[in-house]
Amino acid sequence: MRTGLLGLALLLVGCTPGCGGSGGDGTTVDASTTTPDGSVVNTDGAVPGPDAAPAPVRDVHLFGRFDLATPTTPRCSFPGCTIVARFTGTAITARLRESGNSQWTVRIDAAAPTVIKTSSASESYPLATGLAAGEHRVELMKRTESYVGITSFLGFSITGGALVQSPAPWTRRIELIGDSITCGYGDLGAVPSCPFSADTEDETQAYGAVTARRLDAAHTAVCYSGKGVYRNYGGNTTDPMPVIYGRTHGDLPTPAWDFTREVPDVVVINLGTNDFSGGDPGRPYVDAMKALVATVRGHYPQAFIVLAVGSMLGATEAARVKTYLQEVVTARATGGDSKVSFVEFAEQQMADTIGCDYHPSVRTHAKMADVLTAHIKSLTGW
Repeated sequence: MRTGLLGLALLLVGCTPGCGGSGGDGTTVDASTTTPDGSVVNTDGAVPGPDAAPAPVRDVHLFGRFDLATPTTPRCSFPGCTIVARFTGTAITARLRESGNSQWTVRIDAAAPTVIKTSSASESYPLATGLAAGEHRVELMKRTESYVGITSFLGFSITGGALVQSPAPWTRRIELIGDSITCGYGDLGAVPSCPFSADTEDETQAYGAVTARRLDAAHTAVCYSGKGVYRNYGGNTTDPMPVIYGRTHGDLPTPAWDFTREVPDVVVINLGTNDFSGGDPGRPYVDAMKALVATVRGHYPQAFIVLAVGSMLGATEAARVKTYLQEVVTARATGGDSKVSFVEFAEQQMADTIGCDYHPSVRTHAKMADVLTAHIKSLTGW
């Protein structure tokens, strides 16, 4: 099994300043603060967790690292950013401004999902027409990662109706910190030899997003292809994932992310494949992982933290990563932190097909979600 190919596309697809985006998980947009054309002009903070007060009722709910520096145009670059609203009317159009060539999955009620491809050539994207009278639900989920583009949300245009205030759709939340596996790199690819393209990346079908849907939870994906916890694909140590983790935008050092804007119940860290792309990184990997776990714990004192390995590593490498991660778990437990655990994803198999650049396929991601869903249920009782 080939390993260590998570960052291949990163070497081929560059990112210029400004290609990142950002946002905040669980932010809601108040109907009373929209312009006549539906543009967002204000936001009001995070949706509370399951043990907090009832979720606020608002018009549009934003999940993921949305940048709210300009309230009229909240924007995000990390995959998995989600926009949810309820509305009446016969047709709905999203108004989106794009820096690159992002792609979004669209769900209207229980209909099969569709895909929109955004570009700088347009700010108007029809989502549905010919809808029946009554109330409907719209959900947009970003499929592509940071260096593909930033998308700014300008609002919805609705024919024959209006947005309907609604409670936040989720109170449970999961945060995922990872590399291209978590981003869904190549999961739609038909053969291992296909290179990266936006058309073959779909975070909404990656293991983390699938797990969140199964557990009726919101999720935030803080992931970037080619990154490791200590060193990146090919061995460089420039901006490894712990640096990216503190950002609102995947590719921009500022603004820093405000960790008080949302507090996940569970944090999953799946990093190591790129660290091992040049061989066993040894103690620096363990030390870097310990430091990242300490950072996460500092932000989220009550969250369950899950350290994961797989599914691109071969058996020998996976065993070594497992040993290192279990050492981190043991060290945390010895220090009094009993809410850090380990989960292992099986190595991907040719029978399940292999995605682009030897990344997990949608079928493999579903199997990974089986494992992670069961593990999180055992921790939380969900």
